[in-house]
Amino acid sequence: MDSLSDTRRSRHINWQYLFAPHSVAVIGASNTPGSWGYGIMRHLLASAKKKIYPVNPTTPEVLGIAAYGSVVDIPGSIDLAVIAVSAPRVPMVMRECAQKGVKAAVVVSGGFAETGEQGGKLEAEVVKIARQGGIRFIGPNTMGHADTSSQLSTLAWTWEMPPGPVALISQSGNYGHRIIHQGMISGIGFSKFVCTGNEADLHLEDYLEYLAQDENTRIITAYIEGLREGRRFFQLAKEITLSKPIIAIKAGATKASAKAARSHTATLAGSDAIYAAAFRQSGVLRVDDDDELCDVVTALLYQPLPRGNRIGILTIGGGLGVVAAEACEKEGLEIAPLAPATLKKLDACLPPRWSHGNPVDMAGISMAENPVIFPSLWALMEDETVDAVLLQAPVGANTDRLATMFDSEELRAFRQAEESSLSLLRQRVRQQEKPVLMVKPAVEFATDPEVASLFSREEIPVYPSPRRAARVLNHLAWYRRYLDNS
Repeated sequence: MDSLSDTRRSRHINWQYLFAPHSVAVIGASNTPGSWGYGIMRHLLASAKKKIYPVNPTTPEVLGIAAYGSVVDIPGSIDLAVIAVSAPRVPMVMRECAQKGVKAAVVVSGGFAETGEQGGKLEAEVVKIARQGGIRFIGPNTMGHADTSSQLSTLAWTWEMPPGPVALISQSGNYGHRIIHQGMISGIGFSKFVCTGNEADLHLEDYLEYLAQDENTRIITAYIEGLREGRRFFQLAKEITLSKPIIAIKAGATKASAKAARSHTATLAGSDAIYAAAFRQSGVLRVDDDDELCDVVTALLYQPLPRGNRIGILTIGGGLGVVAAEACEKEGLEIAPLAPATLKKLDACLPPRWSHGNPVDMAGISMAENPVIFPSLWALMEDETVDAVLLQAPVGANTDRLATMFDSEELRAFRQAEESSLSLLRQRVRQQEKPVLMVKPAVEFATDPEVASLFSREEIPVYPSPRRAARVLNHLAWYRRYLDNS
């Protein structure tokens, strides 16, 4: 997995030119909607903080901005060049960038090592020219990158990212695009995104090292097909995960997917068993897909790590409790035996028909009995044998549904009481350092915007199924053990 020389590794990288440039030239800028040059220009022009120079020898202007025939014709210095021309033209364009003194580049163009031997030779030529000119670059064959703090985006298709503390490094542009949009749906904000492409110059490991020092990034996520500097990656990860979680999707575990990775970005997927062991040893949380990645990120952003793997389950019905318990045990979690004092507290809260054990089945309480939910939850959280709670209860029903049960005054009072309890839950989670994950007992509530906003405001993760919540709890418990033993 290691192929990079110490000489290349030690070359200086001025990240400001890549992520916070003052001036950007778009070589291949276009007025044609749907083209790369058009989409990139539109995103760059959305930020008033930078000077944007379109380069296109066949038109006098692009999107109302005067165009230049070549990057060397642009007056003043250029920090970053975004190159979106056909692959055979890229060497000439890179020579002109070197002549101009361009500091960094993003080579969007595809048709290099991912296509075979001839493409590999063309890529090597581009690398040689860039090195001679002192230009560090992303790609080739990249979808681009973005930085929300500097309001930079060289992405042609991805919508504007909401700012936040999560960074994403992706070896696939399209899958990176999917992760970003899934994150946005989940309420996750991003600090930086980079599609690494073929990594002819800058490698995934370079971005990882940079993000470790980035003050705007609290969590690093990655989509990985193969590592060019595996040893360096895991050495970095072992240091970084002590202060910043790293969550990674590692694809290419099967024969067909490994072959696809090779033709996609010219990466070698490598032994999945080796990757799995190295991830465990360096504290990297490995997930299967974008749903699981966003599930784990949401919990890490808002919830503490549990002290152990003993779970308390509070549920509105027996079947829901059975499924939740099974999901937790399949993930290697323990269903906590409740202390006698906890059983007494629950006896005082719940009707006599409750389950008298864990899972705590509240035995189908009605909306009129909703107030018993939170005292029952407090009892579970106060139990020293419980490290985390999975909650499946009718909390956060939308206004339309509640309006069929209460008049306007009753509805207002009900909602205020519920919101007050959720605010108190947020405080208790922090004070007791016990995560609480919510699983909506009815599927239609899981994606309701009003309900999602209510829980998001109080930083309570909501999951559509016990299986997904249990998997997140397992990740959190594992990460806590890793940190405790490091």
